[in-house]
Amino acid sequence: MFKKSWLNNSNFGFTLAEVLITLGIIGVVAAMTVPNLMLKIEGKRTATKLRAFQSIMSQAIRMSEDEYGEIGSWDLGWNEASVKLMASRLKPFLKVAVDCGTSDTKGLCVPVSQYKHLDGSIDANSKSYRTDKRTYKFVLLNGSSVWFATPITADNYYQTIAWFYVDVNGKAMPNVIGRDLYMFEYRDGGFYPGGAPDSLYKKCGLPKSGWGCAYVVLQNQNIDHVRRK
Repeated sequence: MFKKSWLNNSNFGFTLAEVLITLGIIGVVAAMTVPNLMLKIEGKRTATKLRAFQSIMSQAIRMSEDEYGEIGSWDLGWNEASVKLMASRLKPFLKVAVDCGTSDTKGLCVPVSQYKHLDGSIDANSKSYRTDKRTYKFVLLNGSSVWFATPITADNYYQTIAWFYVDVNGKAMPNVIGRDLYMFEYRDGGFYPGGAPDSLYKKCGLPKSGWGCAYVVLQNQNIDHVRRK
């Protein structure tokens, strides 16, 4: 007769306390790593869509200028007629999914909710993004919402011919400037991301408005600045 192995009399199960402790440790590790992982994925996606927008719009501007001359010669001003003229010359070279024109009262192109700055404060100007007739709004086929203005005044105070705003994920949240909403400038014959050298908003998040972050995202291919808000 064989002796019973001591293994047969041993209990290899875990106690409830041990299971709870293990789950707790897993939860803590997940809470520490998952947000960073998600932010990294979001950053790569944002940088890709931002670079695509820069390429799409730069090409449209270049092709439009080949046909009509440099934008600086179009006799633009900060008014509805100017953005309509600019839109008529840019749209043939863009793949537009939704065209909202100068008034988006239904919120088809621009979110109804207000945008926030990186520091969490409300962007007061975002109330007028949908309704200001000095901006032209549309949605590209890739889902990005775009609107632009031509802020040329008598003394050309801003030294910028056109501002372009792009929300890389359309009307979807989080609707935060410097996270999914970015600005580009057309000036001196070039198309520059906000935050580039000599741009109106020279730094990302200082002050924490977020308007100067497009350049940082394109350079670093991430949105790590969101963690430092």
